[in-house]
Amino acid sequence: AIVCKEFAMASALGSMAFGRWMWLLGAFPLAAAEDVLNVLFMADIGHSRNHADDLTTPFPMGKCAYEGAFSLYEGLEDFIVNQGAKPTAALIVGDIAYGGGSQLVNNATRHAFQKYLHGQVPVDRVYPVMGNHDIHFLGCSKGEVLTPFLPCYYGTAHTSVVSNYEMTFSQWRENWMTAFPGLSQVLLPAKEPEEQWIAPLRYNLNLDNRSSVHFIAGLISGVYRTYWNNDTPAVAVDAMGSGGDTLECRFLRDSLEEGRRLKKSIFIYMTHNFAKACKDWSLISQMDVWITGHKHSRWQSEPSRSEMAQEFRHYPLRILIGNGGFDEGASDTVSFGHLREVPYKDGDQERVKLHFDIYDTCISDDWHCPLIGLTGPYCWDKCQAMPGGIDGGGGPRKATTGLHFSGFTFDAPRANAAPTEWASDLFGKTWLLRLKEKWLGLGPCPFSDLADCLVPVRKEDAIPVTLFGRGSRLPRKGDLIEAGLALQDEIRGFVTHDDENVMQRGYGFWTPDFYGHGRMKSEDADLFTFTKDGKWLMQGAAWKENDDDQEYLAFDGSQMLEVDFEASQVSVYV
Repeated sequence: AIVCKEFAMASALGSMAFGRWMWLLGAFPLAAAEDVLNVLFMADIGHSRNHADDLTTPFPMGKCAYEGAFSLYEGLEDFIVNQGAKPTAALIVGDIAYGGGSQLVNNATRHAFQKYLHGQVPVDRVYPVMGNHDIHFLGCSKGEVLTPFLPCYYGTAHTSVVSNYEMTFSQWRENWMTAFPGLSQVLLPAKEPEEQWIAPLRYNLNLDNRSSVHFIAGLISGVYRTYWNNDTPAVAVDAMGSGGDTLECRFLRDSLEEGRRLKKSIFIYMTHNFAKACKDWSLISQMDVWITGHKHSRWQSEPSRSEMAQEFRHYPLRILIGNGGFDEGASDTVSFGHLREVPYKDGDQERVKLHFDIYDTCISDDWHCPLIGLTGPYCWDKCQAMPGGIDGGGGPRKATTGLHFSGFTFDAPRANAAPTEWASDLFGKTWLLRLKEKWLGLGPCPFSDLADCLVPVRKEDAIPVTLFGRGSRLPRKGDLIEAGLALQDEIRGFVTHDDENVMQRGYGFWTPDFYGHGRMKSEDADLFTFTKDGKWLMQGAAWKENDDDQEYLAFDGSQMLEVDFEASQVSVYV
């Protein structure tokens, strides 16, 4: 895929006095001045208007220099100048102006960030994550099939759609380290010096010692050709390359250890592409939020403006923000994200809310958008005018609340916070379920030829499940518990039901749709009510039979089953 880039910014919360008063009552966060983190994030950003002629041939590389690409920078400027946002860092999650690590494009992007953000984000607080067009500006994409025995090379040299040798790995890396000097201050977790990770390919970020957040920049770049140059170090192999899955797992393991050593409690994973790379689900499931680009669209796994408590989470919450400027007609908006970490108190426990807010800088003014195709433009050659915004020559641009997705809030204990008392007995564990003396498993569906419905099975065939919740209010001991069931097999789907109320495994965590959005959405999960009166009871399901006496589990809010939880030892591999 070919892509361009994006950013993110800030907002305000209201009266400081009101905020402090409500914080003392344990109801609301401190006011915006108390934000611990204030961070922009984006992916697949294009060129700014001043650098519109940089590396825009051959076709289709000019797609990252349309009006939508320019709008990202000017919308960010509006966010700073007109809306008073005060971000202190920016994360670009791959495809940084499609420059292949060239000095020309890297330095132009550095300049653009300082110009349009008015110096609000220091030059050493802009952090790139590597995408396919950051390895070579053509993306190490399917054109490389013409030279099957050669690597994809760093830089911009090419013949037609095939990369040519231009520079060493060391020179390519130096171009990144010089243009983005903050890379020299990142964390490189490793137990042994000879296993040291290398920025900008894999690294960790601790943006503030007061923060509870640990950022993990991994390497799933989205390349077609995963072998680069002839001098790429072994620890710099893409996660989808030979041995890369094991490498990415080791990096995640080192990163989690480093974050916990720093007393962090929230882990944000950033990779340019979303892919099934590291196969160890016990590591993947410790990622609280996973931010990606590569697909030139926008999507989030949670409903807009929803909240999720860390204690309820099982799957990483996902944000796709690949609509930063490369116009393939997959989205009618150009967007960036804005992350704020706000501390508050819930009773005696110190907690934080991470606000992930999505802003649009271009809403297409084309009649046929979105429309996928091979030539263009399709969506972002024209943007709707936003009166009062920043006009760099193409019309006024503003940062406006996301038209399709506006973000969500993640609620978690603050680093080093004392544990709170809540009804946690069923969460964070893997179980085998016996419902009314029948073990729960997957098997043939009663009204179709599928084999992913919930049916009674022998104990040895029972499928392990993990409970997860929704929302941010933690139930206290003795309260009713609402929870969904995450099935612990290689699909990693949760329980949902069809039009005939037959309960089945829904889409898996790794399953994409045509646009690269995830098919798994948390709002599609069935929630059940669990109560304990001597024995555990589960409301919302009933055993039923079809006309052939085939038994299956049906969704039925009026019914209740006695349920036994038996601890399970389950494989942690995806």
